[in-house]
Amino acid sequence: MTPRHAEEWSVWGLHARVVVTDAAALDSATNLIRGYLSAADVATNRDRADSEIRNLRPGHNTVTPMFARFVSDALAAAQAGDGTLGPTVTGADWRGITVDGTDLHLPDGVELDLSATARASAADHCAASTAELLECGVLVALGGDIAAAGTTPSERWQVQVQDLPGDPTCQISIPSGAGVATASTVKPLHPESVPQWRTVSVVAQTCTRAHMASTTAVGMAGGAIDYLDRLELPARLVDQEFRVVTIGGWPS
Repeated sequence: MTPRHAEEWSVWGLHARVVVTDAAALDSATNLIRGYLSAADVATNRDRADSEIRNLRPGHNTVTPMFARFVSDALAAAQAGDGTLGPTVTGADWRGITVDGTDLHLPDGVELDLSATARASAADHCAASTAELLECGVLVALGGDIAAAGTTPSERWQVQVQDLPGDPTCQISIPSGAGVATASTVKPLHPESVPQWRTVSVVAQTCTRAHMASTTAVGMAGGAIDYLDRLELPARLVDQEFRVVTIGGWPS
């Protein structure tokens, strides 16, 4: 029997996939990642009355290390994207939020919402922590957010980039220590204002950074290419006519 190196399941309404370089580690990796995602839901899901995020108060809060990581990632993404992915409800100012270890300060009138970055952040942390614990290569995909860590396979990690069936597709190879994210305007599609870009995919040092860049760029028109050039990130943009533009040394 050929050893299995991958496992797939549904979580958070998404297709989840984990791939490992050591087939013997697959079950352990899957269990670790399932457990991490369950804990992440308890920490960040605003729809849960028992979640950590729903029980914050203005001022000083002592939070779990996991939650602190999610907030730190969200703040970094907000800063890098000039607030495009601000981690607050109703666009409240996020600049007064601070995290120091497990100490979180929340200004009066500010409520956290980490939904813009939680999935990409979870992919990063799942891949890194699982690779460290199991001492092998691990790739984690949560929908269009992908992170790889640990040992790089001999042919590197093979990633298919595509939005919907029938859309232009390509396969790229990335090393461990990289992330890929694809942002789409297809769902929902606003017929009164059709954006220029159908999808934008970005490769970066982390999935969270790739997610920030792709999500920011997909809402831009002609400025998206200049924006991604300034970030010096490889990217693939697909317009509404299915024409493909690649920049920044998009990997093959």
